[in-house]
Amino acid sequence: MNQFVPLIKPRPLTGAQKSAILFLCMGETRGGALMQQLEVKEIRQITAAISTMGEVDAAVVEEVLKEFGEKINHNGGVTGSVDAARSLLKEFLPDERVDEILLEINGHATDNVWKNLSEMEAGRLADLLRKEHNQTVAVILSRISPDASAKVLPKLGAERAPDLIERMIALENLPNEAIQSIENTLREDVLPQTGSSAGSRIERQLVSIFNKLDEDLFNSISQTIEERDPDRLKAIRQQMFVFDDLIKFDPNQLGKIMREVGGNTLPLALRGAKKELREHFLSSLPSRSRGMLQDEMSSMGPVKLREVKEAQARLVEAATRLLADGTVELDDSTEEMLAD
Repeated sequence: MNQFVPLIKPRPLTGAQKSAILFLCMGETRGGALMQQLEVKEIRQITAAISTMGEVDAAVVEEVLKEFGEKINHNGGVTGSVDAARSLLKEFLPDERVDEILLEINGHATDNVWKNLSEMEAGRLADLLRKEHNQTVAVILSRISPDASAKVLPKLGAERAPDLIERMIALENLPNEAIQSIENTLREDVLPQTGSSAGSRIERQLVSIFNKLDEDLFNSISQTIEERDPDRLKAIRQQMFVFDDLIKFDPNQLGKIMREVGGNTLPLALRGAKKELREHFLSSLPSRSRGMLQDEMSSMGPVKLREVKEAQARLVEAATRLLADGTVELDDSTEEMLAD
C-alpha cells in the first residue's frame, strides 16, 4: 500500500465504462454539452462508471477510441473519479441535482471507501495507518469523516501529528492519480481484511439481530454458537449493546435517549433494571420528573417479565439509533471499554 500503483489490470469494459472514457477525453465543456442529450438513466450509469473506474491506461483509451471509430490524438491515459464526474455534471445540472445523482450511486462510488474507513473502530484504523507513509496517512485523514480523523490522529502520536497536518494542508497539489491509487488499493487490498468483507457484514447484521432478541433466546443460541465457533461469538458479544450498557451514558446523553420513548416504556424498563442502573436513570432527571417517574413505577403493580424485556429493548433500540446518527455519543474511554 506504500506505492501509488495505477489501476491498469486488463479487464472487459462495459458500455457505460467505454462511454465514460469518451466523456473524459472530451473534457468538461464538450462532455457536459453532450451529456445534456442523454436520458437520466444513462447519465446515472455513466456517472457511476466515471466515479469508480480509477486510472485508465493509455492503451485502453486508444482501444476504446478505435472501437468507436474516432480519430483522436491522445498522448496518455485519463482518470475517472468522483471529482471528475462532479465536474462534468456541473456543466449542465444544478449543484443539488449533482449531489443527488452522486448520492444515488454512492454504494458503488469510491467515496464508499472513505465511509467504510470512517466507520472503522478508531484503534483498528490507527493500527492500520501506523505503518504507512505520512503522505498516505494524510490523504486518508483528509477523506474520512472529521470525527474519525479527530479520534485517530491522537493515537498516531504527538510527534507525528504536525507533519500529518502540514501534508493535509498541501494536499491540493497532490495529483488526482495518486489519490485514486490510494482509493483503489484500500478498496481492493485493505478493506477486505479490516472489516468490510462479507463475513464482517454478516457479523454486524447478527449483532443487530441479537440486540433485539429476548435474553433467554439469545443465551440459548449463544450456547450452540460457542460450541461451534467461540471466536465468532466473542466478536459478536464485543459489539453488542445491551440494556445494562445504558449506564455508560452521561446524564445529558441519557436524557436524549429517554425522550425517544413514550407511554409506560421507561417505568416498565426500570422496574426490571438493576438498582445501580435504575438510580443512574433517576439521577439523570430533574427532581419533578424523577418524582413522577418513581410514582408511576410504584403504582404499576405486578408486571410481566416479557413486557419489561420489550420495554428495555425499545430503550436499547433508541440508544443505538441515536448513536448511529450522532445525536448521542460515548466518550473515547467508554468506547474502548465496549471494544475490549
